Amino acid sequence: MSNTVINQINERYAQVSAEAKDAFEKINVAMRGAISRAEASSSELFESLVKTGEKRQKAQAKTGTKKSAKAEPTQLDQVRTRVAQALGLPTRDEVEALNKKMATLTRKVNKLAKEAK
Repeated sequence: MSNTVINQINERYAQVSAEAKDAFEKINVAMRGAISRAEASSSELFESLVKTGEKRQKAQAKTGTKKSAKAEPTQLDQVRTRVAQALGLPTRDEVEALNKKMATLTRKVNKLAKEAK
């Protein structure tokens, strides 16, 4: 091959490499923007859900209606669970399980404290 052909191949390779690098950088910036936007949206959604839940709780307190502890999960409960999972928050069941464990540990610590006296 002549030097001219080799130079043309090298120039084309450099051009393609530069274009690929530029495209990769744009994709990288776009992904960062998408992640930032998703984080902001999820925070806004969470705050909105909290406010809606507080309003509902106040309305239920005024009317005196409460959900039975053994009631079937509603669509709202299912949505809450999915949102909590998406945000990496513990579910209601997980929090309740931790509360039970803490209560058990507290009783044991209190018992040991009484025995130590």
